[in-house]
Parts: sequence; C-alpha cells; structure tokens
Amino acid sequence: MDLGSSKPLEDMLDYLPAEEGIVGRHKIGGHDIVTTTERVICMRRFPPLFVGIRYDEIDNLEHRTTIMWKDMMNGLALLALSAVAYYKEVSDGLASLVNGFLQRYLKEMADIFPATVMVPVFIWFAAAAGLYHIIRFLPSLSGYFRISRRDRAPIIIPARMTPQLGSLMREIEGLMRQRSMLPQKQAMPEERPPEEPADLAAFIRDRLKVAFKGMGSNNVILVSSKSENHEYVVSNLLDILVKERGMGGVYLSVTRPYDFVVSKMEVLNIPSSDVYFIDCISMMAGKTHHSGNNNVAFIENPSSLEEVSMYLDKMLTKVRNQKRFIIMDSLSSLLIYNTDKTVKEFTHYLINKVRLDNIEGIILSIEKKEAEELVKTLTPMCDVEMRF
Repeated sequence: MDLGSSKPLEDMLDYLPAEEGIVGRHKIGGHDIVTTTERVICMRRFPPLFVGIRYDEIDNLEHRTTIMWKDMMNGLALLALSAVAYYKEVSDGLASLVNGFLQRYLKEMADIFPATVMVPVFIWFAAAAGLYHIIRFLPSLSGYFRISRRDRAPIIIPARMTPQLGSLMREIEGLMRQRSMLPQKQAMPEERPPEEPADLAAFIRDRLKVAFKGMGSNNVILVSSKSENHEYVVSNLLDILVKERGMGGVYLSVTRPYDFVVSKMEVLNIPSSDVYFIDCISMMAGKTHHSGNNNVAFIENPSSLEEVSMYLDKMLTKVRNQKRFIIMDSLSSLLIYNTDKTVKEFTHYLINKVRLDNIEGIILSIEKKEAEELVKTLTPMCDVEMRF
C-alpha cells in the first residue's frame, strides 16, 4: 500500500544512504513502514518514533490477537462505579452523606479533604480510569503486528490482519531471504564479447551456463544486454532452461510478440509445450486472440500489471514440470508503459514470488538510460547480475 507523497516522510527518507534503495511503503496501524534493500524502517508521527531494523536482526514476524478481557472487566466495573456514584450524588446528595460520615468518625480528615470536592473528583477519576481500560481493550480485538529482534525489545504495532499487512509480511520475509543469500551471490567476471555473431552467441551461452551452474530454485538472475545482443540472450536462455535442463515455465513478454518467440523456438528445436506465455504487446499492435490456444494469455495494455499478476498465477499452475522458471522480458520495455515506481513494485512482487514458490527467475533488461536507476536498485535483490 503506497503512502503517497508525505512531506515529513520524504524528508526523513532523504537521509537514506545513496546505495540503500526503497522497495516499498506501507501504512500499518498508524505507522509508516518503509522497506529498503537493507532494513525495515518504522515511523510514527505522534509520539515521534523512528526505528530502523536490519533484516539480519529480525528473528520473527507475527500477527497475534490476545484479547485483554481483564481490561474490559476493569473498565466496565470502574465506569459502573462512577455511574452509580454520580446517580447517588444527584439523587441522594452523596457528598453530604460522606461528609456526615467523616464528621462523625474521621473529623480531622473532613477538614482536610472536604467531601464536596472529593466526591466529584472520585467520580471523574473512576470514569477516566474506566475509559483508559476500555481504550486498552479495544485495540486488542484487532491484534498486534510484532517484529521480534535479536537481543532487543520487539516492535509492536496495533493493527488488524489486513491484506496490506499480509503483503508487508511477505515483502519483509522475501527481503530477509534475499539478504541471507547475498554471501552466495556470484560475481561474474567482465569479459570483452566477441564481435562475430556466431562467437558472440557461444560467448553468451557459456556465461549463462556458468551463472546457472550450482543454482537452484529461489534464485533470481538479472541480465542486462545491449539491444543487438538481446535476441542471443533470449534464445540461449530458452535453450538452456527448456531443452538442456528440461524445465517448464512462464515467459512474460513486453518486448516481442508471442508468435515471434514461438517461431524462434521452433527454428531452434526448443519444445514449447510446457512453456506458457503472457503477451503484453500483440493486442496493442492490433492482433486478435489465438482461439483455442491455452499456452498464451494476451494482455490488452502493458500498464495493466494487476492483470499480468493474475495471469502469472494462472499460467504457473498449468506448468506440468516441477522445475519451473519465470522469464520477464523486459524491465526497460515495461518502463515505456508504466512509472518507475510501478515497475519497481511489480518486479519486487515477482522476485518475492520466485523466492516463496521455489521458482527460478530471470529478469531481462535492454540497456537504456531510463532503466539504469531501476537496474541499480534491483541488483542487490538478485543473486546474479550479468551484462552483455
């Protein structure tokens, strides 16, 4: 859930280090919660609170509902007592009765604490105490979001278990998992690519095979390439994943139409029976649906990322192979139809899905100035970053 433009919030986030990218912003239980590539930041305006929690410090995330029945009973009892005292004061003159008692048995106190003052104070104090306990009881009905920290007090935020909170918890868990994998991150050596097309294709294939070696599910590779090298990257990726490793998966295309990709696969003898496509550009070009083809879903507009997410889940359930992949082609093309912020949120959702569903993820980007900042932000979240 986006917080929108909040000046105090933006002022605070201006102090983040340049290398720490913002992943998501959420409003949970009166708190502004920002997830970055390094930590979770919890902010509250009143009373002021600013707490940053690094992902490696988090022990557990939980939502718990512990109804505080004792506070409810105490609150009702105190409110009832104040109501009875008020009724007795109005109808029977409770202050006069108390004053008579004090004059008879505690004369010294009657002079120090006059009943005409103490009885109204008691009534208001009982009412205030009762309201205090009721106010403590009411948030317990919705529950608490708790971030447990190692060797430190937990962060507890009163909040209902909403889809927004569930999304935040999944987001933090995904980032925790990514951070735990960072020590294993591969640094691919920089090499000068050959100039001949045949040699270039072999060079790209060899480097991709090195990147995939030893990698399993939950991993994400970010591949940036020049426009003239993009076709070699896609062809070799599909050949390695489908033909060589025997995987099935989903190909999300915002760069090239479904017909073009499938025809290329046929030329290269790459089977496409267990590869499912989400085509985001054919309908924009005026092409109609392929009737009876269950391997492709056509999106009317590449800016309909919610529709893309829906079809992504649907297509993944169709993949028969247990070893699955998702290829997103590509970041730079998505940026043509969406804002940087929207593409970043969608890509982060995709990375989390890869991590949580045990899928291999490949995010492609064609090198363009507009995509440089986004690639820089996403690089720490991926396991391997390659450039061709």
